[in-house]
Amino acid sequence: MRKLTFEGFLKQYVTELSGVQTASIHKLANCLHENPRLKEPLYLYALVFDKVNLLLRYAKDPVCLAEYERLSNRYSREQVLALLQNQSAELSEGYLKVWRSYCSVRDAALADNDTKELIHRRVVEIQQKKHLTNYRIYADLKLNPGNVNAWLKHNDSSKMSLDCARQIYKYAKSYSAVR
Repeated sequence: MRKLTFEGFLKQYVTELSGVQTASIHKLANCLHENPRLKEPLYLYALVFDKVNLLLRYAKDPVCLAEYERLSNRYSREQVLALLQNQSAELSEGYLKVWRSYCSVRDAALADNDTKELIHRRVVEIQQKKHLTNYRIYADLKLNPGNVNAWLKHNDSSKMSLDCARQIYKYAKSYSAVR
């Protein structure tokens, strides 16, 4: 799985938040009046994709337009990104929330990997105690043998989803050798 970038997150975020399922600055700017939550993510989206001038042209809401002009006149793209990363009070809370949302989504995979590591250790312990083979696991659960083996033999968590790891753990815990 590819690492989530801020650009990719913003594109997906404004598309979903707007409800119009588009990444068009013109259409997104038209949504600002009925969707004020779009204000900060839309500016950041325009900033990272170098479309601030386009946003300034299409933004009709005078309050948003004034804020966008103030930000674009005061900060460069790199300065805004640095302020976001440092969670600087120079930016309003709305912009900082967008960054924190991105970090939360980006770092969720790391937390999942930690959980999969813990589950892996427990499954391997259960396998040794109950003489449970990898074959029995992937055959009974109808899972991909290559992915199960990569995870259980080499602890390659990229080959295993968290849901699948939980399913294997639940199966291993309830497994009885008598069949």
